[in-house]
Amino acid sequence: MVAARILIPVDNQECSEAAIHSVLARAWEPDTEFLLCKVVEDFGNLLDPGLEFHKEVLESEQEGYKYQMNLWLSELTERFAEVNKNVSSRLEFGNVTKKIGEVAYDWQADYIVIGSHDLELASRCALGSVASAVLRDAPCSMETVRSKHLRELFLKKDVVSSEEIKSIVTLPPKRILIATDLSPESECAINWVMEQQWHPSTEFRVVTVAAAAHQDIRTNWFSSGSLFIKEAQHLREIAAQLKVQAQDVAKKYGYNMVEADVITEVSPVDALVKLANEWESELVVTGARGANRHPDARAGSTCVNVLDRLHCSMIAIQNDAPRQVKFSWSKGQ
Repeated sequence: MVAARILIPVDNQECSEAAIHSVLARAWEPDTEFLLCKVVEDFGNLLDPGLEFHKEVLESEQEGYKYQMNLWLSELTERFAEVNKNVSSRLEFGNVTKKIGEVAYDWQADYIVIGSHDLELASRCALGSVASAVLRDAPCSMETVRSKHLRELFLKKDVVSSEEIKSIVTLPPKRILIATDLSPESECAINWVMEQQWHPSTEFRVVTVAAAAHQDIRTNWFSSGSLFIKEAQHLREIAAQLKVQAQDVAKKYGYNMVEADVITEVSPVDALVKLANEWESELVVTGARGANRHPDARAGSTCVNVLDRLHCSMIAIQNDAPRQVKFSWSKGQ
C-alpha cells in the first residue's frame, strides 16, 4: 500500500509550532510521509500602483526574505526529522491559500494539518486567517489545530515559549464533539472516528441540529393536497436516526462514554459553537463534501463558519477522499 501523505503548511509563528508539536506527538501509520510547506507571499501584491518607484527596493527585500525563510524551513525540517525521518519540505511563492491548495493537489496529500488561532488572534499568525479558505478547496480531509488553553495563554503573554505550546497541544483530546446532519458525509466522519485509537478516557458527544420550528411537507399522491409532518414527529425521526449513529460509536468506545443530542436551533453554526464552548470540547469532527467529484464541490458554508468561530481543534473528513489517514495520540498519553 502506498504510504499516507500529510501536508503541513507552516510559517514562523506560534500557531505553526503548535501544529508541528501536535503532529510529532502522535503515532502515525508506518511509512507515513510528511511535507512541510512554507509559502512566501508576493510582496508585489502589497504595492500601490502609484508607487512603482519602490518596486526595486521591494523586490530586493522579497529576495532577502525568501532566503531567510529557506534557511528557517531547512532548520525546521531537520528538527522534524529527528522524530519522523520521512519528511521533506517546499518553499513556494505566491498567494498563500492558492499555493497550499496547489501543493495539496500536486503532491496528492491525504490529510492537511494547519495551525490556526481564533480570528481575533489572526494578526499573530499568518495562517490563522487562511485555514477556512484552504478548507473550502482542499482535496482531502483537513485538521485545524487550536486550543482554548493556548488561546488564553496568548492573550495573557506577549511571548509564549515552545515548551509552553508543546505542553498544551501534545495532550490527546479528552472531549470530542461529533457534528452530524445525518448525511452520507456525516456517516463518513463517524466511521473515521471509530477507526482511530483515542485515549481510553475520551468522551464523545454526537450532535445534530434541527430547525427550531419545522414542518416537513410531503406530497400526497392520492389527492391534490399535501401531508404535513408535525415538528414532534419530525424530531422523533431525527432522534431515531441519530441514535443509530451514536450507538455505533458507543459499541466501540463504551455506552458510558457517549452522549447523543438533538438540538433545536435556527442556526446550526451558533448551536454547534455554543455547545462546543459549554461542553469544553477539545476537538470537533464533522463531515465535508469532497472536492474530487466536481470543481465546484467544496466544504459547505456551515463547516467553514464553524471552523472560523471555534476555540478548539477541528477535523473535517472529506467523504470522497481517496484515503483516510489513521493516527493515535499514544506518544502523548
